[in-house]
Amino acid sequence: MQEKSKFYFENLSKYRKVLMGVQIILIIIFHFTEDCKIYDVRFPGIINLFYRYIRSSGVDMFLLLSGLGLYFSWKKKPEPKTFYKKRYMRILIPYFIVAVPAWIWLDIFWMDKGWGAFFKDISFISFFFEETRWFWYILMIGICYWIFPYIFAVVETAADRITEKMRVLMVCALSTLLLVMLQLYHNDLYTSVSIAVSRIPAFVIGVLLGKVVYEKREMPRKNIGIFLALAIIIAWPLQMAGKSMLGVYSNAFLNFAFSLLFVYILATISESKNRGIAKVHAFITSVLGWFGKYTLELYLIHVMVRKIMNTLGYHTYRLAFEGIMVIISIILAVALSRITDYIHGKLR
Repeated sequence: MQEKSKFYFENLSKYRKVLMGVQIILIIIFHFTEDCKIYDVRFPGIINLFYRYIRSSGVDMFLLLSGLGLYFSWKKKPEPKTFYKKRYMRILIPYFIVAVPAWIWLDIFWMDKGWGAFFKDISFISFFFEETRWFWYILMIGICYWIFPYIFAVVETAADRITEKMRVLMVCALSTLLLVMLQLYHNDLYTSVSIAVSRIPAFVIGVLLGKVVYEKREMPRKNIGIFLALAIIIAWPLQMAGKSMLGVYSNAFLNFAFSLLFVYILATISESKNRGIAKVHAFITSVLGWFGKYTLELYLIHVMVRKIMNTLGYHTYRLAFEGIMVIISIILAVALSRITDYIHGKLR
């Protein structure tokens, strides 16, 4: 039995799918608040609060949890060819299933931009030069898969815990410096790629967390409160949440602090002998775990359906259309998962 006075990092692995489920729900809510801001509908109050302080930090947590999971995968089987094949098939099969018809509809039929625009969009060339961000997360996670073995080496070969943290801090600082340099000397490119490059630290820290979880490290429970207090101070009184790239880091830190608290609560109540509490724990983990199981599929389908509905005038800032979008996304995400598994099985 775990001591209640300590936080065990292995619980991040235990509740990884639950946290992924939380984050995909937060992303869907964020897109709703973004629509409310764009059309200036119901934006004051809690919607504005969510938009400002939670924003798209779910993406940072996706990457952090991905880095954590990849660490375990690489420790088990450090073979680059197998690793890359498995990971890229996992994201590219559903991506092309969704993105090819989506971009054909938008570029060829709706906007009549031609096949040149389609190929630039489907290959993410337009992401770098035209600020086209539809499905951008697939490009981001693909880049993270590519650099992962190098990040793993940075973390794994550290002589001690202080060195490993300093190395990770250095990589995060270098990615931030890259953003600053782009903003100063190539602002157009910065505007296009900042949404992705600003998320690199989350992935790198996730790899470090993978090592921390793998080694079954722990920390005093009070540190969660310290993290949360510090995150709130940075985001709220200091107003870092509204400061460009620092806002991304601030919101990610706040989300991570709340995630630690949530995992600690789940781990604590899981040891309760009270049947009612046990049922609540089982319900929460099963529902959120289900969403976590279909995270990639929900992301792809959700952003596709949202874009199509808004383009056709069925604006998802309206609760009725938002509800329809969510229902369609859930149904199609399950279908996409089954189709992907079938194709993946045929290609093995």
